[in-house]
Amino acid sequence: MREAGQRDVVFTPFMLRTRDVLDGEDRSTPLRLRPSCLHPVARATDEWFYLRARSEQVIAEANAMLRGRAAPVDLLDEYGTGELGFVLRRGDRSARIRLGQAGRQAWVELQRPYVADARPVEPEDPAVLEDLVVELLADTRAHQEGRP
Repeated sequence: MREAGQRDVVFTPFMLRTRDVLDGEDRSTPLRLRPSCLHPVARATDEWFYLRARSEQVIAEANAMLRGRAAPVDLLDEYGTGELGFVLRRGDRSARIRLGQAGRQAWVELQRPYVADARPVEPEDPAVLEDLVVELLADTRAHQEGRP
């Protein structure tokens, strides 16, 4: 952990955490996930939309710290798939958050191709997005260094 400088007061705690990851510190934490559960479509859509909106802020903060040091994290909206979905991507690592629907019920689902979840899972709360971005940063760094 580096000493706080005068400029650090303008950074959010997540921005400082991102910088620490870039400096080689292990700032990852296990993602707080729970099994995806059915909700009325409106409620599940609201949860998904809030995660999508919060992702913009989280990615902007991470990319502000990545500028000039590493490739940015991308936020990609899916279209033409018949469902709501977006992808957080950095290098060859990605995580997808989608809204699944069956009749009048729907669920939010986090999909990470590099993790085998036994059943569909969703973030416990929007703060998990910060942990997810750190996971993408750390996994990409480890992959580039030849670690699994």
